Amino acid sequence: MIRVSEPLLSGNEKKYLCQAIDEGEVSSGGKFVVRFEEAFADWSGNKYAIAVSSGTAAIETAIWAMSMKYIFIPTGTIISCYVGAHRAGARVLLHDNVSVAEENLMRCHLFGQFDESIGQHVVDDLSQYWTPHKVVDVGCYSLYANKLITSGEGGVIVTNRKDIYDAARYYRNLCHSEERFVHFDIGYNFRMSNIQAALALAQLEQIDKFTEIKQRNRDIYLKHLPPSVYSCFNVRVPWMYLVQTKQPAGEMVSKLSASGVECRRFFYPIHMQPCFRSMKRVSFPVSELMWERAFYLPSGLNLTEKEIIHVCNILRGLL
Repeated sequence: MIRVSEPLLSGNEKKYLCQAIDEGEVSSGGKFVVRFEEAFADWSGNKYAIAVSSGTAAIETAIWAMSMKYIFIPTGTIISCYVGAHRAGARVLLHDNVSVAEENLMRCHLFGQFDESIGQHVVDDLSQYWTPHKVVDVGCYSLYANKLITSGEGGVIVTNRKDIYDAARYYRNLCHSEERFVHFDIGYNFRMSNIQAALALAQLEQIDKFTEIKQRNRDIYLKHLPPSVYSCFNVRVPWMYLVQTKQPAGEMVSKLSASGVECRRFFYPIHMQPCFRSMKRVSFPVSELMWERAFYLPSGLNLTEKEIIHVCNILRGLL
């Protein structure tokens, strides 16, 4: 089976993990957390970076730090965006993955595409957009295992605003006041551990190499994909190699799996989620079409040219 994604752990990952263990620094108070935050801020082109426990935690913390009472979110994205906003106390207003100009806007830069929407009070979901980007207000990254760099689980918030930086650090640490164990607000333990940060720092050191691999594999796919397949990944740094065909995506994913190629469908639209049964049912045709027709091909950093050509040949035989 050619897996849909696998991390590449070829740098200082073991060295830094062993160092953290040998020094007894495994919690959130270790030096690797600070080193990673400083290095990530520098790479991203922003003044501050705050490491947290997951991408969802990053979104929730960012929205809380901006005191948002409502936020516009595309329906065709991962449910984490909705959940993070909901837990932060913001009312979610959905739109159909098209450019909008609103106040309190989450721009989800899906599959390496940049959302050109313009608004005031912007939260950038950058988990799939791995190009250094100076944010308007605040940006959120996931460090899940299939992202360009990973700490297994983890997330990062970036900003250039000191008020957001201070509020985010406050929220991720249970809203501790100066007098420890005295809390004037309700926060959560969203801290990143030193173990996670050690892994994340080692990954970040290799981000230029990982970017080159993604770009190389993009070009191989674009050269060998069948003409009837529409590619949605001809971007500077593709996250996953998203494609669209005229065939039902569910059938294509099943057939590819039976042929030894693991794929994933596009996101199931938030407005269709069974857990939101009480939500007013409206149609969002763009997101619904992407769910029906789009899926992504194997995209891991360990992919070889031979494997990519094999995937394209299997796909050609199914169309």
